[in-house]
Amino acid sequence: MSHAFNRALLGNPSVLHFAAGAMAALLAITPAPAATAPAELKASDYAGAGTLVRLNSGRALDIRCIGTGYPTVILTAGAGEQSLTWRSLQSELAKTTHVCAWDRAGFGFSDPSPEIQDTEHTTRDLEAILSGAKISPPYVLVGHSLGSYETLMFSFHHAKEVAGVVLIDPSAPFQTQRLKAAAPATYAVIDGYQQKQVADLKSCIGWLGEKANDSLVAANCISPPDPAYPESLQHAVAQWEHNAAAQKNVLSLLESIFNGRDSQELKASWKHLDAMPLIVLTAGAPPPVPLQGEAKMQLPKLQSEWSKMHDEIAALSTHGTNRVVSGATHYIYLDRPAVVLATVREVLAGIN
Repeated sequence: MSHAFNRALLGNPSVLHFAAGAMAALLAITPAPAATAPAELKASDYAGAGTLVRLNSGRALDIRCIGTGYPTVILTAGAGEQSLTWRSLQSELAKTTHVCAWDRAGFGFSDPSPEIQDTEHTTRDLEAILSGAKISPPYVLVGHSLGSYETLMFSFHHAKEVAGVVLIDPSAPFQTQRLKAAAPATYAVIDGYQQKQVADLKSCIGWLGEKANDSLVAANCISPPDPAYPESLQHAVAQWEHNAAAQKNVLSLLESIFNGRDSQELKASWKHLDAMPLIVLTAGAPPPVPLQGEAKMQLPKLQSEWSKMHDEIAALSTHGTNRVVSGATHYIYLDRPAVVLATVREVLAGIN
């Protein structure tokens, strides 16, 4: 999802994400290796696909790789975000190594999928796109928010292929239940935003499918053109936002978070990752939600439980650590990009 659309339709993404994160046989054809572009990405590059990997089902998944070096860094976005969100960080990392950002089904130039968008299915797509694009391990996996689910699931299934992991304010198993128990009043406010966001998305899907009132769709579901984007990218974003099948994948992704399906799947695969380098970055600033009374008083308990969950994720490795990033909201890679860049390079330096 475009960053602009994510904020326009889903409200404040920090609220949504904070409270929400060997497949070669599937390939009908094997494309050439993912193209290595110069170590810089322009906004206009996202007006077209990077490398499309065609699956046996006929679906295509998009992955964009730039830079050269070893090992390859794989970037997985949070719920509601597509590879465009990584443009600046990817360009910086690509100055010293090979970096790839991929799009889930229905995001960017990846075709929509008729399957449920839970962690099992999205991780299979990640496996398929790496295999189909011939991106060889080992990998350093970087996941933001919900992107922690695919990142961890892939690491559990392919530990020998993963050289290191960086998780940016990650989602955690059963976070909904835990946050609600820790700070019920605070969580009730956040959940109100969540329920409205999902309801609005369902309405937009209905309007897009019916095409009954184009002006209503435009007013409520389509983000205004971003003046920072070239016209070609504005057109690409508009095409994506008008795709009802793509938006159904977004809805399925969100529902799999909120109904606990993702948590159950991830915990079923949960295992220790031995001495794998694993760094968790936790937002030091609270989610920017207007709070009053008891909800405001309970906010520290909510933040404490959030950090505790991140401690538990870091404990998956004997070389795991959880670091609180002061002054950063959920979007640490946008608020404090130098911290994220330095963290990924720290992991890379320990490998090379």
